[in-house]
Amino acid sequence: MVVRRLVTFPVILLATSFLVFVLVDLAPGDPALAALGVGASAQQRHAYIVAHGLDAPLPVRFVRFLADLAHGDFGYSLVTGQPVAPQLATAVPITVQLALLALALALAVALGLGVWSAIVRDGRLDALVRGVSIALLAAPAFWVGLLLINLFAVGLGWLPFGGYTPPGEGLGLWARGLVLPVIALAMPLAGIFTRMIRSAVVEELSKDYVRTAYGLGLPPHVVVGRNVLRNALITPLTVLGLWVGYLLAGAVLIETVFSVPGIGRLLVQGVLTSDLNVIRMVALVTVGLFLLANLLVDVGQVLLDPRGRSASHAE
Repeated sequence: MVVRRLVTFPVILLATSFLVFVLVDLAPGDPALAALGVGASAQQRHAYIVAHGLDAPLPVRFVRFLADLAHGDFGYSLVTGQPVAPQLATAVPITVQLALLALALALAVALGLGVWSAIVRDGRLDALVRGVSIALLAAPAFWVGLLLINLFAVGLGWLPFGGYTPPGEGLGLWARGLVLPVIALAMPLAGIFTRMIRSAVVEELSKDYVRTAYGLGLPPHVVVGRNVLRNALITPLTVLGLWVGYLLAGAVLIETVFSVPGIGRLLVQGVLTSDLNVIRMVALVTVGLFLLANLLVDVGQVLLDPRGRSASHAE
Protein backbone atom coordinates (compact mmCIF):
# COMPACT_ATOMS: atom_id res chain seq x y z
CA MET A 1 0.00 0.00 0.00
CA VAL A 2 2.68 2.48 1.03
CA VAL A 3 4.95 1.50 -1.85
CA ARG A 4 2.09 1.95 -4.29
CA ARG A 5 1.40 5.43 -2.89
CA LEU A 6 5.06 6.38 -3.29
CA VAL A 7 5.09 5.21 -6.90
CA THR A 8 1.85 6.93 -7.90
CA PHE A 9 2.56 10.15 -5.96
CA PRO A 10 4.51 11.95 -8.74
CA VAL A 11 2.15 10.63 -11.43
CA ILE A 12 -0.93 11.93 -9.65
CA LEU A 13 0.79 15.23 -8.90
CA LEU A 14 1.74 15.67 -12.58
CA ALA A 15 -1.77 14.84 -13.81
CA THR A 16 -3.30 17.14 -11.21
CA SER A 17 -0.94 19.97 -12.11
CA PHE A 18 -2.07 19.74 -15.74
CA LEU A 19 -5.72 19.71 -14.73
CA VAL A 20 -5.23 22.68 -12.42
CA PHE A 21 -3.33 24.55 -15.11
CA VAL A 22 -6.09 24.04 -17.67
CA LEU A 23 -8.98 24.84 -15.32
CA VAL A 24 -7.34 28.02 -14.08
CA ASP A 25 -6.61 29.06 -17.65
CA LEU A 26 -10.29 28.57 -18.57
CA ALA A 27 -11.55 30.51 -15.56
CA PRO A 28 -13.17 33.90 -16.26
CA GLY A 29 -11.14 37.00 -15.56
CA ASP A 30 -8.52 39.13 -17.28
CA PRO A 31 -5.14 39.18 -15.48
CA ALA A 32 -3.98 42.10 -17.61
CA LEU A 33 -7.02 44.15 -16.63
CA ALA A 34 -6.55 43.16 -12.97
CA ALA A 35 -2.90 44.22 -13.02
CA LEU A 36 -3.17 47.41 -15.08
CA GLY A 37 -6.59 48.62 -13.99
CA VAL A 38 -9.77 49.37 -15.89
CA GLY A 39 -8.22 52.44 -17.48
CA ALA A 40 -5.61 50.46 -19.43
CA SER A 41 -5.80 50.67 -23.18
CA ALA A 42 -6.02 47.67 -25.50
CA GLN A 43 -2.39 48.19 -26.53
CA GLN A 44 -1.22 48.20 -22.91
CA ARG A 45 -3.16 45.06 -22.15
CA HIS A 46 -1.74 43.33 -25.23
CA ALA A 47 1.79 44.34 -24.27
CA TYR A 48 1.23 42.95 -20.77
CA ILE A 49 -0.02 39.63 -22.14
CA VAL A 50 2.98 39.30 -24.47
CA ALA A 51 5.47 40.30 -21.75
CA HIS A 52 4.16 37.59 -19.42
CA GLY A 53 3.93 34.89 -22.09
CA LEU A 54 0.15 34.62 -21.84
CA ASP A 55 -0.22 34.69 -25.63
CA ALA A 56 1.58 31.36 -26.10
CA PRO A 57 -0.45 28.18 -26.71
CA LEU A 58 -1.55 26.34 -23.60
CA PRO A 59 0.76 23.30 -24.08
CA VAL A 60 3.75 25.61 -24.42
CA ARG A 61 2.82 27.53 -21.28
CA PHE A 62 2.34 24.28 -19.36
CA VAL A 63 5.77 22.97 -20.37
CA ARG A 64 7.31 26.28 -19.28
CA PHE A 65 5.39 25.99 -16.02
CA LEU A 66 6.80 22.49 -15.36
CA ALA A 67 10.32 23.62 -16.29
CA ASP A 68 10.13 26.48 -13.82
CA LEU A 69 8.86 24.14 -11.09
CA ALA A 70 11.73 21.72 -11.78
CA HIS A 71 14.14 24.59 -11.08
CA GLY A 72 12.30 25.64 -7.93
CA ASP A 73 10.82 28.72 -9.57
CA PHE A 74 7.22 29.24 -8.47
CA GLY A 75 6.81 32.29 -10.67
CA TYR A 76 5.61 35.80 -9.91
CA SER A 77 2.26 37.33 -9.12
CA LEU A 78 0.73 38.74 -12.30
CA VAL A 79 -0.87 41.53 -10.26
CA THR A 80 1.78 42.65 -7.76
CA GLY A 81 4.90 41.36 -9.51
CA GLN A 82 6.08 39.78 -6.24
CA PRO A 83 7.47 36.20 -6.23
CA VAL A 84 4.90 33.60 -5.22
CA ALA A 85 7.32 31.37 -3.29
CA PRO A 86 7.75 33.70 -0.26
CA GLN A 87 3.97 34.14 -0.04
CA LEU A 88 3.51 30.37 0.02
CA ALA A 89 6.36 29.96 2.51
CA THR A 90 4.48 32.27 4.87
CA ALA A 91 0.95 30.98 4.23
CA VAL A 92 1.46 27.19 4.14
CA PRO A 93 2.77 26.79 7.73
CA ILE A 94 -0.17 28.81 9.04
CA THR A 95 -2.71 26.60 7.26
CA VAL A 96 -0.87 23.45 8.37
CA GLN A 97 -0.98 24.66 11.99
CA LEU A 98 -4.70 25.38 11.70
CA ALA A 99 -5.47 22.02 10.07
CA LEU A 100 -3.37 19.94 12.48
CA LEU A 101 -4.81 21.63 15.56
CA ALA A 102 -8.35 21.20 14.22
CA LEU A 103 -7.65 17.54 13.44
CA ALA A 104 -6.20 16.93 16.91
CA LEU A 105 -9.18 18.59 18.59
CA ALA A 106 -11.68 16.68 16.41
CA LEU A 107 -10.02 13.32 17.14
CA ALA A 108 -9.81 14.02 20.88
CA VAL A 109 -13.51 14.91 21.05
CA ALA A 110 -14.49 11.99 18.81
CA LEU A 111 -12.47 9.46 20.82
CA GLY A 112 -13.98 10.54 24.10
CA LEU A 113 -17.57 10.79 22.92
CA GLY A 114 -17.42 7.80 20.55
CA VAL A 115 -15.97 5.33 23.06
CA TRP A 116 -18.24 6.54 25.85
CA SER A 117 -21.31 6.33 23.60
CA ALA A 118 -20.40 2.77 22.61
CA ILE A 119 -19.94 1.66 26.21
CA VAL A 120 -23.34 3.08 27.30
CA ARG A 121 -25.03 2.23 24.00
CA ASP A 122 -28.80 2.24 23.63
CA GLY A 123 -29.23 4.45 26.69
CA ARG A 124 -30.12 8.10 27.10
CA LEU A 125 -26.49 9.21 27.20
CA ASP A 126 -25.85 7.33 23.97
CA ALA A 127 -28.81 9.07 22.33
CA LEU A 128 -27.49 12.42 23.58
CA VAL A 129 -24.03 11.82 22.12
CA ARG A 130 -25.48 10.73 18.79
CA GLY A 131 -27.65 13.84 18.70
CA VAL A 132 -24.67 16.06 19.45
CA SER A 133 -22.60 14.36 16.74
CA ILE A 134 -25.34 14.96 14.17
CA ALA A 135 -25.57 18.61 15.22
CA LEU A 136 -21.79 19.00 14.89
CA LEU A 137 -21.80 17.39 11.46
CA ALA A 138 -24.70 19.50 10.18
CA ALA A 139 -23.30 22.86 11.28
CA PRO A 140 -21.41 24.68 8.46
CA ALA A 141 -17.94 25.70 9.60
CA PHE A 142 -18.22 29.31 8.44
CA TRP A 143 -21.58 29.72 10.21
CA VAL A 144 -20.13 28.27 13.40
CA GLY A 145 -17.21 30.65 13.03
CA LEU A 146 -19.50 33.67 12.81
CA LEU A 147 -21.42 32.49 15.89
CA LEU A 148 -18.18 32.03 17.82
CA ILE A 149 -17.02 35.53 16.87
CA ASN A 150 -20.35 37.01 17.92
CA LEU A 151 -20.26 35.20 21.28
CA PHE A 152 -16.63 35.17 22.41
CA ALA A 153 -15.23 38.22 20.59
CA VAL A 154 -18.15 40.66 20.34
CA GLY A 155 -20.29 39.58 23.29
CA LEU A 156 -17.81 38.47 25.94
CA GLY A 157 -14.63 40.05 24.61
CA TRP A 158 -12.56 37.05 25.69
CA LEU A 159 -10.88 36.34 22.34
CA PRO A 160 -9.81 38.40 19.30
CA PHE A 161 -12.02 38.76 16.23
CA GLY A 162 -9.38 37.15 14.05
CA GLY A 163 -5.90 37.62 12.71
CA TYR A 164 -2.76 35.62 13.37
CA THR A 165 0.23 36.09 15.67
CA PRO A 166 3.35 33.99 14.98
CA PRO A 167 4.42 31.75 17.88
CA GLY A 168 7.72 33.62 18.09
CA GLU A 169 5.87 36.76 19.16
CA GLY A 170 4.18 35.02 22.07
CA LEU A 171 2.61 31.60 22.50
CA GLY A 172 -0.31 33.09 24.40
CA LEU A 173 -1.21 35.50 21.60
CA TRP A 174 -0.71 32.73 19.03
CA ALA A 175 -3.05 30.38 20.92
CA ARG A 176 -5.69 33.06 21.54
CA GLY A 177 -5.81 33.88 17.83
CA LEU A 178 -6.27 30.26 16.76
CA VAL A 179 -8.80 29.08 19.35
CA LEU A 180 -11.93 30.14 17.49
CA PRO A 181 -10.89 29.13 13.94
CA VAL A 182 -9.66 25.74 15.20
CA ILE A 183 -12.95 25.05 16.99
CA ALA A 184 -15.01 26.12 13.96
CA LEU A 185 -12.98 23.91 11.60
CA ALA A 186 -12.92 20.91 13.97
CA MET A 187 -16.61 20.67 14.87
CA PRO A 188 -17.99 18.98 11.70
CA LEU A 189 -15.04 16.57 11.64
CA ALA A 190 -15.61 15.72 15.30
CA GLY A 191 -19.23 14.88 14.49
CA ILE A 192 -18.50 12.39 11.71
CA PHE A 193 -15.63 10.71 13.58
CA THR A 194 -17.68 10.38 16.75
CA ARG A 195 -20.24 8.34 14.83
CA MET A 196 -17.60 6.25 13.10
CA ILE A 197 -15.67 5.47 16.28
CA ARG A 198 -18.87 4.62 18.14
CA SER A 199 -19.92 2.16 15.41
CA ALA A 200 -16.47 0.58 15.28
CA VAL A 201 -16.22 0.19 19.07
CA VAL A 202 -19.74 -1.29 19.30
CA GLU A 203 -18.77 -3.85 16.66
CA GLU A 204 -15.56 -4.76 18.48
CA LEU A 205 -17.29 -5.09 21.86
CA SER A 206 -19.54 -7.81 20.43
CA LYS A 207 -16.64 -10.05 19.37
CA ASP A 208 -15.53 -13.22 21.12
CA TYR A 209 -12.10 -11.99 22.21
CA VAL A 210 -13.72 -9.21 24.27
CA ARG A 211 -15.97 -11.67 26.09
CA THR A 212 -12.95 -13.91 26.68
CA ALA A 213 -10.95 -11.00 28.10
CA TYR A 214 -13.76 -10.08 30.47
CA GLY A 215 -14.07 -13.74 31.44
CA LEU A 216 -10.39 -13.80 32.41
CA GLY A 217 -11.05 -10.95 34.81
CA LEU A 218 -9.35 -8.14 32.89
CA PRO A 219 -10.69 -4.68 33.87
CA PRO A 220 -12.72 -2.75 31.25
CA HIS A 221 -10.13 0.00 30.79
CA VAL A 222 -7.51 -2.60 29.86
CA VAL A 223 -9.78 -4.45 27.43
CA VAL A 224 -11.02 -1.29 25.75
CA GLY A 225 -7.72 0.59 25.82
CA ARG A 226 -5.38 -2.18 24.67
CA ASN A 227 -7.49 -4.24 22.31
CA VAL A 228 -10.86 -2.79 21.39
CA LEU A 229 -9.69 0.74 20.67
CA ARG A 230 -6.67 -0.38 18.66
CA ASN A 231 -8.83 -2.52 16.38
CA ALA A 232 -11.67 -0.02 16.24
CA LEU A 233 -9.43 2.81 15.03
CA ILE A 234 -8.46 0.98 11.85
CA THR A 235 -11.67 1.88 10.01
CA PRO A 236 -11.73 5.60 10.93
CA LEU A 237 -8.03 5.86 10.10
CA THR A 238 -8.71 4.42 6.64
CA VAL A 239 -10.93 7.37 5.68
CA LEU A 240 -8.98 9.99 7.62
CA GLY A 241 -6.95 10.89 4.56
CA LEU A 242 -10.11 11.75 2.65
CA TRP A 243 -11.19 14.16 5.37
CA VAL A 244 -7.90 16.01 5.10
CA GLY A 245 -9.42 17.41 1.92
CA TYR A 246 -12.25 18.80 4.03
CA LEU A 247 -9.74 20.47 6.35
CA LEU A 248 -7.92 22.12 3.45
CA ALA A 249 -11.14 23.19 1.75
CA GLY A 250 -12.65 24.38 5.01
CA ALA A 251 -9.53 26.41 5.68
CA VAL A 252 -10.45 28.64 2.72
CA LEU A 253 -13.68 29.73 4.43
CA ILE A 254 -12.33 29.77 7.99
CA GLU A 255 -9.25 31.79 7.08
CA THR A 256 -11.46 34.29 5.29
CA VAL A 257 -13.91 34.58 8.19
CA PHE A 258 -11.15 35.00 10.79
CA SER A 259 -8.66 36.93 8.60
CA VAL A 260 -6.01 34.22 9.01
CA PRO A 261 -3.26 34.73 6.37
CA GLY A 262 -3.01 31.09 5.24
CA ILE A 263 -3.19 29.53 1.79
CA GLY A 264 -6.99 29.68 1.83
CA ARG A 265 -7.01 33.43 2.15
CA LEU A 266 -4.18 33.67 -0.40
CA LEU A 267 -6.31 31.66 -2.82
CA VAL A 268 -9.33 33.93 -2.31
CA GLN A 269 -7.19 37.00 -2.96
CA GLY A 270 -5.81 35.38 -6.11
CA VAL A 271 -9.30 34.59 -7.39
CA LEU A 272 -10.59 38.10 -6.67
CA THR A 273 -7.68 39.67 -8.56
CA SER A 274 -7.52 37.06 -11.37
CA ASP A 275 -3.92 36.29 -10.39
CA LEU A 276 -3.46 33.06 -12.35
CA ASN A 277 0.02 32.23 -11.06
CA VAL A 278 -1.02 32.53 -7.42
CA ILE A 279 -4.16 30.43 -8.00
CA ARG A 280 -2.19 27.69 -9.77
CA MET A 281 0.51 27.44 -7.15
CA VAL A 282 -1.91 27.48 -4.22
CA ALA A 283 -4.00 24.75 -5.86
CA LEU A 284 -0.91 22.66 -6.62
CA VAL A 285 0.49 23.00 -3.09
CA THR A 286 -2.92 22.06 -1.67
CA VAL A 287 -3.00 18.91 -3.79
CA GLY A 288 0.53 18.07 -2.67
CA LEU A 289 -0.46 18.46 1.00
CA PHE A 290 -3.51 16.25 0.42
CA LEU A 291 -1.44 13.49 -1.20
CA LEU A 292 1.20 13.71 1.52
CA ALA A 293 -1.45 13.46 4.23
CA ASN A 294 -2.91 10.35 2.60
CA LEU A 295 0.56 8.80 2.43
CA LEU A 296 1.08 9.43 6.15
CA VAL A 297 -2.35 7.95 6.91
CA ASP A 298 -1.41 4.81 4.97
CA VAL A 299 1.81 4.51 6.98
CA GLY A 300 -0.17 4.87 10.20
CA GLN A 301 -2.65 2.25 9.09
CA VAL A 302 0.15 -0.21 8.31
CA LEU A 303 1.67 0.35 11.76
CA LEU A 304 -1.69 -0.06 13.47
CA ASP A 305 -2.97 -3.06 11.50
CA PRO A 306 -0.60 -6.07 11.22
CA ARG A 307 -2.55 -7.33 8.21
CA GLY A 308 -1.84 -4.06 6.41
CA ARG A 309 1.83 -4.38 7.29
CA SER A 310 1.92 -7.86 5.78
CA ALA A 311 0.23 -6.64 2.63
CA SER A 312 2.70 -3.78 2.34
CA HIS A 313 5.65 -6.18 2.56
CA ALA A 314 4.02 -8.44 -0.02
CA GLU A 315 3.97 -5.60 -2.51
